[in-house]
Amino acid sequence: MEKKFFRNLKTARLFTAIALLIAMASLTSCGKTEDTPAKPIKYNFNAIPQKALWLDVAKSRFIVAGTFQVDTNMLKEIIETESGYLNFTLSIDSVLKGELQTKELNIAKYIFSKKDKSHRSNDSSLFLLNGKKTIDFLIESPASTESLFMLGNIDNSLMSKTEDTIKVITNEVKQQQEITDDKTFFSICPNDKNSARVKRLIADMHNGANANDAYIELEKMGFDAVPGMICQMDDRRELARKHISLENKNPKAWEAYRHYSPKVVVDVLEAILNQITGQSFGFIENGGTEEERANTVRGWKTYLWHAANDSLEQKSP
Repeated sequence: MEKKFFRNLKTARLFTAIALLIAMASLTSCGKTEDTPAKPIKYNFNAIPQKALWLDVAKSRFIVAGTFQVDTNMLKEIIETESGYLNFTLSIDSVLKGELQTKELNIAKYIFSKKDKSHRSNDSSLFLLNGKKTIDFLIESPASTESLFMLGNIDNSLMSKTEDTIKVITNEVKQQQEITDDKTFFSICPNDKNSARVKRLIADMHNGANANDAYIELEKMGFDAVPGMICQMDDRRELARKHISLENKNPKAWEAYRHYSPKVVVDVLEAILNQITGQSFGFIENGGTEEERANTVRGWKTYLWHAANDSLEQKSP
């Protein structure tokens, strides 16, 4: 009886060992082990559209539902004479993104005159939606945090308020919050030589002798540096060199270089990312509040998430 017991025990142990060996072999061949190189992540920055709802939501500092009142006579005068800013009042019913304590805002919108060759806004929407319930996409002024402006072109900064549009915007805001807050976001972050190089250059930003060269090298890396910069940009360490000059590549620019005074790492990375991609998710190149910096980082994370997940066939809405 005792011999039979030990014989059965040995048999059970043998089967257990065999099962463990099979499981380990399966893991090695089918799964990823520590020795298995990570699969390269493909980023399709060409798939990022010029206009898309998710892009407008990510760029907006605030999104509100309410009613605006425009002086249409002044609007007509600007259109017929000289381009300039139009100021108007926005009464707020609800806030869909951001935190606002006020129920009324003073908003500015740059209006292009008919003779302005750079005309790119369908300002007729201001006439059509004046005094009606709307959803407004707002950004802060690059020069003053006390001013709010409509986002970009009138087409993508203003829409009629309906149950459907409220639902769509609310869902997109929620989705972006989940993308940027979830730790799984970092699964799309690179672990390659470009990312390692970005890390070294960011370290050089804390050395006065190397900081300027680090800025130059990051810009030269171009899109190869973008994923690494975004994944490492949530960094509030102080810069050794608080000045950066970037060549203004816009042929219509009135100055050859853009000059900024960033204070911490995230500030200068926003400036360089804007230089490489042409996108902007905040005006912190000269410093900013913690809230502004956090919102800027969330915008860039959303940008990278779409670059990693959207296909070339995706159409902007």
